[in-house]
Amino acid sequence: MELKNLFGKRLKKIREAKGLTQQELAELCDLQTNSITLIEIGERAASFSTIELLAEKLGVSYSELFNFDCEDGLEPSKQNLLDYLNTELKDLDETLLQHMIKYSKLVKELYTSKE
Repeated sequence: MELKNLFGKRLKKIREAKGLTQQELAELCDLQTNSITLIEIGERAASFSTIELLAEKLGVSYSELFNFDCEDGLEPSKQNLLDYLNTELKDLDETLLQHMIKYSKLVKELYTSKE
Protein backbone atom coordinates (compact mmCIF):
# COMPACT_ATOMS: atom_id res chain seq x y z
CA MET A 1 0.00 0.00 0.00
CA GLU A 2 1.27 3.48 -0.88
CA LEU A 3 2.42 5.87 1.82
CA LYS A 4 -0.29 8.42 0.99
CA ASN A 5 -2.98 5.73 1.43
CA LEU A 6 -1.54 4.63 4.77
CA PHE A 7 -1.25 8.24 5.90
CA GLY A 8 -4.83 8.96 4.84
CA LYS A 9 -6.22 5.97 6.74
CA ARG A 10 -4.23 6.97 9.82
CA LEU A 11 -5.38 10.60 9.61
CA LYS A 12 -9.01 9.49 9.37
CA LYS A 13 -8.63 7.20 12.38
CA ILE A 14 -7.08 9.96 14.50
CA ARG A 15 -9.63 12.55 13.34
CA GLU A 16 -12.53 10.26 14.22
CA ALA A 17 -10.96 9.38 17.59
CA LYS A 18 -10.84 13.11 18.35
CA GLY A 19 -14.53 13.37 17.46
CA LEU A 20 -13.99 15.70 14.53
CA THR A 21 -15.69 15.74 11.15
CA GLN A 22 -13.68 16.37 8.00
CA GLN A 23 -15.24 19.84 7.84
CA GLU A 24 -14.27 20.65 11.43
CA LEU A 25 -10.67 19.54 10.86
CA ALA A 26 -10.53 21.51 7.64
CA GLU A 27 -11.74 24.64 9.45
CA LEU A 28 -9.16 24.17 12.22
CA CYS A 29 -6.42 23.92 9.61
CA ASP A 30 -7.83 26.62 7.31
CA LEU A 31 -8.12 24.06 4.49
CA GLN A 32 -10.94 23.05 2.18
CA THR A 33 -12.98 20.05 3.35
CA ASN A 34 -12.26 18.46 -0.04
CA SER A 35 -8.53 18.59 0.75
CA ILE A 36 -9.04 16.54 3.92
CA THR A 37 -11.24 14.10 2.01
CA LEU A 38 -8.65 13.63 -0.75
CA ILE A 39 -5.85 13.10 1.77
CA GLU A 40 -7.90 10.57 3.76
CA ILE A 41 -8.79 8.50 0.70
CA GLY A 42 -5.21 8.57 -0.56
CA GLU A 43 -5.89 10.63 -3.67
CA ARG A 44 -3.65 13.48 -2.54
CA ALA A 45 -0.41 13.48 -0.58
CA ALA A 46 -0.19 15.96 2.28
CA SER A 47 2.61 18.50 2.08
CA PHE A 48 5.09 18.87 4.93
CA SER A 49 3.42 22.11 6.02
CA THR A 50 0.00 20.40 6.01
CA ILE A 51 1.38 17.48 8.05
CA GLU A 52 2.79 19.95 10.60
CA LEU A 53 -0.55 21.75 10.77
CA LEU A 54 -2.55 18.52 11.11
CA ALA A 55 -0.31 17.29 13.94
CA GLU A 56 -0.63 20.61 15.76
CA LYS A 57 -4.40 20.92 15.39
CA LEU A 58 -5.03 17.26 16.26
CA GLY A 59 -2.68 17.46 19.24
CA VAL A 60 -0.55 14.51 18.16
CA SER A 61 3.11 13.96 17.40
CA TYR A 62 4.41 13.48 13.87
CA SER A 63 5.24 9.88 14.75
CA GLU A 64 1.61 9.32 15.77
CA LEU A 65 0.47 10.45 12.32
CA PHE A 66 2.85 7.94 10.75
CA ASN A 67 2.15 5.04 13.11
CA PHE A 68 0.84 2.58 10.52
CA ASP A 69 1.56 -0.63 12.47
CA CYS A 70 -2.00 -1.07 13.68
CA GLU A 71 -3.50 -0.30 10.25
CA ASP A 72 -1.63 -3.15 8.58
CA GLY A 73 -2.19 -5.67 11.32
CA LEU A 74 1.52 -5.60 12.13
CA GLU A 75 2.73 -5.96 15.67
CA PRO A 76 3.21 -2.41 16.96
CA SER A 77 6.65 -1.55 18.23
CA LYS A 78 7.17 -0.74 21.89
CA GLN A 79 7.95 2.88 21.00
CA ASN A 80 4.73 3.20 18.98
CA LEU A 81 2.76 1.81 21.90
CA LEU A 82 4.44 4.26 24.27
CA ASP A 83 3.75 7.13 21.86
CA TYR A 84 0.11 6.07 21.70
CA LEU A 85 -0.18 5.93 25.50
CA ASN A 86 1.44 9.35 25.79
CA THR A 87 -1.04 10.79 23.30
CA GLU A 88 -3.99 9.27 25.13
CA LEU A 89 -2.85 10.32 28.61
CA LYS A 90 -1.41 13.78 28.06
CA ASP A 91 -4.69 15.67 28.43
CA LEU A 92 -5.85 13.93 31.61
CA ASP A 93 -5.93 15.84 34.87
CA GLU A 94 -3.56 14.91 37.70
CA THR A 95 -6.12 12.90 39.70
CA LEU A 96 -7.09 10.76 36.73
CA LEU A 97 -3.42 10.21 35.86
CA GLN A 98 -2.80 8.97 39.40
CA HIS A 99 -5.67 6.50 39.00
CA MET A 100 -4.29 5.34 35.66
CA ILE A 101 -0.88 4.71 37.24
CA LYS A 102 -2.51 2.76 40.07
CA TYR A 103 -4.51 0.61 37.64
CA SER A 104 -1.55 0.02 35.36
CA LYS A 105 0.48 -1.24 38.33
CA LEU A 106 -2.36 -3.63 39.21
CA VAL A 107 -2.56 -4.91 35.64
CA LYS A 108 1.21 -5.40 35.58
CA GLU A 109 1.08 -7.34 38.86
CA LEU A 110 -1.74 -9.55 37.59
CA TYR A 111 0.03 -10.17 34.31
CA THR A 112 3.42 -10.99 35.84
CA SER A 113 1.93 -13.21 38.54
CA LYS A 114 0.43 -15.51 35.85
CA GLU A 115 3.76 -16.11 34.12
